[in-house]
Order: sequence, then structure tokens, then C-alpha cells
Amino acid sequence: MRKGLLGSIAALAAGAGAAWGQSPVEPTPLPAGVPGVGAPLGGSPAVGGAGAGAPAPVIMPPGNYGPPDDPLGLGPVGGFGPPPGPMYPMPGPYGAQSYQPAPAGGGAGELGSAPRWWVDGEYLLWFTKGQPVRYPLLTSSAPADQGVLGAASTVALVDRGTLGYNAMSGMRLSAGFFGDADRRFGFNLTGFFTEKRSNIQDFGGLGNFSGIPVLARPFVDANQVTSTIVLSSADFGPASVQVGTSTSTFSIEPSAVWNLYRSAPGARRSWSVDFLAGYRFFQLKEDLWIDSLTALNSGLVLPIFQTGPFGVVTQVGTRVVPNQTNFGGVIIQTPSFVNVRDSFRATNNFNGASFGLRSEARCGIVSASASAKISIGNLHQRLDVFGGSSFIDFTGASGSQISTPVVRGTGGGAGGAYGGVLANPSNIGTYTDDRFTYMPEFGGTLGIALTRGLTGYVGVNFLYLPDVIRPGNQVNPVVSSAAIPFGSNYGTGGAVRGPGVSLLQSDYWLGGVTFGLQVRY
Repeated sequence: MRKGLLGSIAALAAGAGAAWGQSPVEPTPLPAGVPGVGAPLGGSPAVGGAGAGAPAPVIMPPGNYGPPDDPLGLGPVGGFGPPPGPMYPMPGPYGAQSYQPAPAGGGAGELGSAPRWWVDGEYLLWFTKGQPVRYPLLTSSAPADQGVLGAASTVALVDRGTLGYNAMSGMRLSAGFFGDADRRFGFNLTGFFTEKRSNIQDFGGLGNFSGIPVLARPFVDANQVTSTIVLSSADFGPASVQVGTSTSTFSIEPSAVWNLYRSAPGARRSWSVDFLAGYRFFQLKEDLWIDSLTALNSGLVLPIFQTGPFGVVTQVGTRVVPNQTNFGGVIIQTPSFVNVRDSFRATNNFNGASFGLRSEARCGIVSASASAKISIGNLHQRLDVFGGSSFIDFTGASGSQISTPVVRGTGGGAGGAYGGVLANPSNIGTYTDDRFTYMPEFGGTLGIALTRGLTGYVGVNFLYLPDVIRPGNQVNPVVSSAAIPFGSNYGTGGAVRGPGVSLLQSDYWLGGVTFGLQVRY
């Protein structure tokens, strides 16, 4: 009976091995004298005798035994993140891999599944902080007041404050992928740019031959006297003046992606959290300029008399005595054109490390995401200041020395000098600075899945820099009148020199609404 029972057990073991796809296992002999060990399967019983043996362990094969939304059969993960990476065999009774399932039918897969790769394209409708203006750049007044600030009739056409840019357009592109089977470690590259947005204001016009209204450039002389350079008046002719500013930005950011948590694949309600770390470059370029063109077309109109018979004097016509003015130490006269330009250009280049979190939640076809990043590094600042004045006289009568009588055709037809009004020899040049700073950025989106692999969304974005140089802040109204070529004091000996340049810092922000499409697989 005992032999029959052991035979049945041996037959059952052989059948189980075949059921699991295993080949028959030869018995392993054990040392003689081991108590409590039975005989080898399929052999004679031996209790505590020689030739005793035991069966080889049975290895459970891998496979998925859980429901579709939990193929491992692990149940709720309790908020501790996804199962560990691929292992074979898995611990526990149900051996199975934990990697993300391949998309069904080669398509985009379930809406709740993690993508292998993704591409985003966004249109940016953003706003930015306006350009600061420290001092009035252009004034107008009655002829007697000559545009001097504080005079009864003087008004500031471009006053201190800010010059706004309104909304600007831009584009942002992003692409990334997960490189491992679990879709936990990947790479993302994102970058954006905005258009060169300008605020340009034009005043006066060369067609206004009367030279009224008066247009003037105000400044504070180095001896602390408020003064102006008159560009347009009834005394010598009209002027056209343009005051403008522009701004543009560019950024690129490659980052490593580490998925910290992700819901079970295929779940209708799912969410994930990713950690991003990488490098960021951000550039802000801005200009501020004041450009004027004056036409010297006025002159002194004198009558021409002729004595007729019997001593009768009659007027037979008029003659125009050209106006003359000082420019760069020489005499210019009508008809001539005088150009005066001030230009301030600021460039801020940020290079640094970037760290952040990105979260996404999906419920059916609706999705939402949020991100928060901070970049820490070096901000390289560069300021370029240029000022210049020039004249052109097609008659060639201008250009004689002030002490020399003007003879038509013997002077110069054109000439120029360094210096405008606020950009003059005391501050013309290039200035740089480097400082350690930070740049936080926040964003969020709300989207709808148009297909399994295409999502449309709308979002918001905001970034901030606490330390930048802006051209409007670098304009110093204190200059020396002896350094302004289109002024009567140009080249005066012993004049006080204007102050140099100090790079003044200010904060900057950029943000607005985004409209995008995401393709994911």
C-alpha cells in the first residue's frame, strides 16, 4: 500500500512537471542516515536510510494574472508609486514585467498610458513689462520758451514713465521621449522665441515749412542748468522726430526627465509627476532710440528796391538771406538737413542650471498639467551706447569755419560728429557686467484629447528675472552742452564733462496665454 501511494505521488509530480512545461527531473541522492527523508520519487521507500532524495524546486513561469488595469494583480499601490522595474522572475506568486504596455494595434494606446515620445507646438500671446523712461525725451512749447522743462508753455511729448509694448506673438516647440521600457527616464528639449515688438512714435514733419510747433530735446547741463536743443522752430525750419523702443526674447532648455510617480496604465483617471533637471539659456534684447531730422529752409527775406526815373524808388522783388547755425564747430546754412541720433541697446544673456517639477492629470479626454521651474546661474549684461550727428548741404555752401565768411561752393557738402544729445562722448561705448541671479517660471494647461494621440490645449505661462539692464534706465539726462554737436556751446573750452555710465538694474517679467497641440505616442 505504501508503495502504491508513493507511486501515485511520483506520477502526480511527473504530470505537474509536464503541465508547467518542465522536463522530468532525476532524483537527487542524499547522504545516508538523514532521518525523516523519504525515498526518491519513483523508487523504493527509505526512511532514514541510504539513497534518500528530494525533488528539485518548481519555478513558476511569468505571466499576467490581474485585471486589465492591474496586470500584476497587486491591487492599490497605496500612493507609493508604480511597481519596481522589470524583474524576472518577479517576487511573489504572480511573476510579470512592470513595463508600460505597448500601444494597442500600433496606435497611440490608451489615453491613460504613458507616452513613448511627444511633440508640442504652441502659439504664444504674451505681454512684457514696459520700457522705463527716466527723463522726458521730447518737449514742445511756444517759440519763446524753446521747450525748456518748467516753462509755462512747455509740455512733454515723451514723458518719464514707461513705453508699453502691448501684446506680442511668439512660438514655443517641445519634444521628448522616454528611453527605458518602464518609461521613467527620458529627455526633453524645449525652446521659445518672441517677435521683435516695437513701440514707435513720430512727431512733426518736414512738410510743415513754418517750423511750428517747436520740438526740442531737453537735458540738464553738467553745471545743473536745465536746457534744450531746439530741433524745429520758426527761426530755421521744421523737423521730424522719432522715439522708439523694441524688445525680443529667446530661450532654449534641454532637460533630463525622471518620472517620480505614475498611475496604473490604462486607467481612466490617471496622473503623473516628473522631475526635470538640465541647462537653460535665455536672452533679452532691447533698444531705445531718439532720431531727428531738421530741415534748415528758413531765411531772412529782404526786399529788393530799384530807383526809377525822377528818383522814384520801387520794390522790384525780394531776396532771401540764408539762415546760418552752428554745427560741430562749423557754419551750416539753408538749405541743409541735420540728423541727430541717440541709441541705447541692452542685451541680457542668462546661462544656468534648471530644476523643476511637471505634473499631468487625465480623466477621459480631459487633461490638465502644471509646471514649476527655477533656473540659477550667471547673467551676462551688455550695454551699447551710440550717438551721432551729421548734416548734408547739396549746395556745398556749408562747412566753413565759424570765423570764415561762407562762400557758396567752397565749403563742404556733408559732415558729421560723434555725439547726439543724451548719447555723447562722455558715455558712448560698450559696457558689460556679470552677476549671479535666478529665474523662476510657472505654467499650466487645460486640454482635450482630439484623438488618442492628439491633444489641443490652452494655458498660461509666467517668468521673472529680478536683475536685468534695460536701455531706458541707462539714459542719463545730465550731459555737457559742450559735447552736443548741434548746440551753440559745442567745443567750449573748460566745460564740465558729463558723468559716465553706471549700469542700473531693474526687474523684468514676461508671460501670457498659450495655445498648443501635442502629439504623443
